[in-house]
Amino acid sequence: MNRSIASMLLATFVLRVSTAITGGMLVYLVDDMTRDRGTGPGALSLLTGGFYVTELTGAIVFGVLADRYGRKVIMLLGPLFGSAAVFMTGLTTHLPLLFITRLLEGSSTAASVPSTLGFIAAETSHDEKLRGRVVSLFELVSLGGMLAVGPLLAGHLWDAFGRSAFFLNCMFYLVALALYAYGVSEVSEVSHERAGEPAGRSGGTAELGLGRYWRLATSRSVLLFAPTWLAINAILGLWALQAPLLIKGNIYDPSQFLMRGISATSIGDGEAVLAVVFGIGLVFWGSVYARFRRTTMLLVGVGAFVVMALDVLAINHLGGTSTPILIALGGVAVVALFMMSGATPAALGLLADVSEGFEEDRSAIMGLYSVFLGLGQVIGAVLGGIFASWRGIDGLLVATAILLGIGLVTLANLRRNDVVGLGAAMQNGAAAAPIGAPRDASTGAAGNGDGSTAAATKEER
Repeated sequence: MNRSIASMLLATFVLRVSTAITGGMLVYLVDDMTRDRGTGPGALSLLTGGFYVTELTGAIVFGVLADRYGRKVIMLLGPLFGSAAVFMTGLTTHLPLLFITRLLEGSSTAASVPSTLGFIAAETSHDEKLRGRVVSLFELVSLGGMLAVGPLLAGHLWDAFGRSAFFLNCMFYLVALALYAYGVSEVSEVSHERAGEPAGRSGGTAELGLGRYWRLATSRSVLLFAPTWLAINAILGLWALQAPLLIKGNIYDPSQFLMRGISATSIGDGEAVLAVVFGIGLVFWGSVYARFRRTTMLLVGVGAFVVMALDVLAINHLGGTSTPILIALGGVAVVALFMMSGATPAALGLLADVSEGFEEDRSAIMGLYSVFLGLGQVIGAVLGGIFASWRGIDGLLVATAILLGIGLVTLANLRRNDVVGLGAAMQNGAAAAPIGAPRDASTGAAGNGDGSTAAATKEER
């Protein structure tokens, strides 16, 4: 792993921490603003929906721009947009203005994710094992920042400083900006080096641009994969958004164990523990990434989501009856969360595999990650607001069951079709590996780990 990759991962971590601090403290700000009116879930859904709508639409534009003008240039926009958004958030409690700050924060993520993932795809195109490590580390630092360190700091900063903590958070964005600016070097693709052109600036993207992006995003392979990833992201979105508000007691319900109210600091500490477990799982799945089909890892992850939903249901209604029962149910949650973690690097790996046939458009392709993430989060925000207002934690479990049903059906369809690898098929017009098949580490071609290509053995599977 070279210096640029290490700097990019560290910058990503710092940027995700700052984003999570802003989002976490926004929950507590909304709680203060709406507690007497009971409109917290709806207001939070509106603000979060604005964030993710901006991310998913902006990712398309910034992905194309990164391929055209260079990934590093677009990376730098992320911290700049984010610092402006968090500073503005500290200045107001007016809901329409807060909505504008969320649009700006969404633009920060929209700029950073496609450019960063395009960078990863290019840097790891020659080595499947390195790709497995880097995509898992990317998910580790992203989710570690978003789900562990960020929420932990958000709770402590809010309890210590209140709204003034938003201004302190600007420092994290500036650190991320410095790491991107001075630590990351632009990547030159092999094909560009042969042509004597700098990466990300060839005429291909200018000529094909959004048209090529649209054909890619609406291809059969992507449309088969998208519903499963959308369902997963919607589940994560509705829980990450609404659960802290409900657990804090914004809507009090003594019949549900998880809705009796705890402090912001305790919520942050609990999220940090869950994120550590998830991070350990990411390290594990990253170490065995090259051994499994991506769809197998997704299947394990979705199955673990089912177990986790049933476990949370039991905790919500049995957790207050006995300490041994609560500990046992907590142990089940830890195991389920560990298994769930494999789904995220698997999905990211699928898109990285797709990008192999499109060296000039890697960032645009990897921007699909943000598009699916953003659209899933918007769906989760809408459903979460409706179902949380209806029945609190139990309502979130009903919404989760609906989304899991969709995810399982579409994942079964994806595995049954065993579609060909998108990048190779579109670029070369030749038969390619089943989607998500391991790639040969020495040649970069899809393979089975023994030097033979997956395409040659597709029927044997």
